[in-house]
Amino acid sequence: MRGPALIFGLVLALFVAYAQSSLTKRADNSFAGTNLYFLHALPKVEQETYVQTLAGWGVKLVRLWVTNVDTGCLKGSTIVDAVPPLEAIVGTYDTTVLNKLDDTLKLLHENGIKAIISPHNANSLTEAYLCDAYCNKYTDGTTFYSSTEAKADYDNRLEAILNYQSPNFNKPWKQLSEVIYSFNLQNEPLIGQIAKLQANDPDDWLCGRAGKIRELLGYSPIKVSTGGVGGSQYCCDHEFNLLEKALQCDALDIMSVHGYMSKASDWAYFITGDKSTLRDGNAAGKLVMVEEWGVSVDFEEDFDTQVQVFNDAGVPWLYWQVVPGLDGSQPGAPSSCGYDSFEIGVNSPKGDVASAVAAANAAIANQTWSGI
Repeated sequence: MRGPALIFGLVLALFVAYAQSSLTKRADNSFAGTNLYFLHALPKVEQETYVQTLAGWGVKLVRLWVTNVDTGCLKGSTIVDAVPPLEAIVGTYDTTVLNKLDDTLKLLHENGIKAIISPHNANSLTEAYLCDAYCNKYTDGTTFYSSTEAKADYDNRLEAILNYQSPNFNKPWKQLSEVIYSFNLQNEPLIGQIAKLQANDPDDWLCGRAGKIRELLGYSPIKVSTGGVGGSQYCCDHEFNLLEKALQCDALDIMSVHGYMSKASDWAYFITGDKSTLRDGNAAGKLVMVEEWGVSVDFEEDFDTQVQVFNDAGVPWLYWQVVPGLDGSQPGAPSSCGYDSFEIGVNSPKGDVASAVAAANAAIANQTWSGI
């Protein structure tokens, strides 16, 4: 009888170990961070002070953009050296911006923070914001998302970024899972393309680009995230962050929710309420995070009230955006500095970001976020 008893004991021990492991996974904590699309353009000392401040708060993730930055005052910070675009002409690459970002990645890594990399800003496809090389070549977003040639051009851009050989880590970015947590498809893909959004991405741009990134990543654990499909989520005719084509795409890991709500109850509607992005994303086997959110100075409810919705739900969030200098609501903030009324300074009375990050880190996550 000792043989069966021994086997039973081993099976029981393995079951207990598995159950304990599963419970540990279910008890993973949430996390928080910020966007700062111009972090790589800041002087080294200002970058160091800013990143060390975030690390002191317990920030786990910062979202960076592969974007050019001009000299001058930008949201309270002084940009001394201009950073040129990766592509001034489509298909011709100037890696200055990647070199700058690589130094920023090194700094983040030294402070225990990971990054999301957004490879392109969809708002630059129209002259309403900034007409870049793709805007000049393809004229408008409608053509950019439907053209076979444009898709090939963009896939080449993705290759240039993911295959970029890091001087600081001595390997390509696609292998930098120690500091890069995810690559977006784009910042807010299909923004302004209401007809394409309503038709569920008829050109298969989303999953096509996700498949390209997944192909480039190979066996890397770096995740693929949407970057906020359609731009900001709001009721009741602009709910595209969880577009069906994205939910059905095997190459996508993370549904990035972007939104700017006046009240906490509006956010609750989209996080735990009737239109829960968390519920619907998880049902499709996807992770869900609030990748961009912000509180304007004229909103009905403030930062501290709104952030509690995410922390109570155990949903990770990145603010738009915590800036190193004074934000536009603070006395003494320099004028004509590119403020949008949503940014919040590291020492701003607009909200207690440090406490909100601590609360996020203490919250029990509703999802298992490996690698953070």
